[in-house]
Amino acid sequence: MSNLNKEIQNVQNPAFGAFIIWNFVRGYYSNNKTLVPFPLLFIVLPVICREDMSELLFSTNKPSGLRTFANKFLSTKVLKNDLVSNIHISASNMKELSLQSIQIALYSSLIALDYEEALAFPFTTTERKQEPKSIVKLGKASEKLGFWCSQLTLHEISQILKVRF
Repeated sequence: MSNLNKEIQNVQNPAFGAFIIWNFVRGYYSNNKTLVPFPLLFIVLPVICREDMSELLFSTNKPSGLRTFANKFLSTKVLKNDLVSNIHISASNMKELSLQSIQIALYSSLIALDYEEALAFPFTTTERKQEPKSIVKLGKASEKLGFWCSQLTLHEISQILKVRF
């Protein structure tokens, strides 16, 4: 295994993904205690695992919302509108990692699924004190993304992020 593959595995692994997905579900659930539609879990890792996207996500104020975040990629400062268009492709490429991450989140009792309705909800919403500081920022960004998504329908999210569910 090359050094680059080892580095990718260190960052993009199912345990890390489980933490990120749990934070997304917590953020979504925090708004009106609504449950997360299962397909949404597949857009989380493609957004958070891209440094340029997660940095813009983190720098966007929580009240601003998903549209403001997506519009930042069109600004002349950033001008990376292709990143939003590539979320769907990245989600497809990261499907296996997302599924493994969801599986670990389920086995670790971070999230639970309503299998009949295909909805996810957090088993616990309490942050753990022993979370490594290096990933806390990404967890907060994921939580913010979940909060924003909770304010929109699946159709609106698919149009804003250019994804198909």
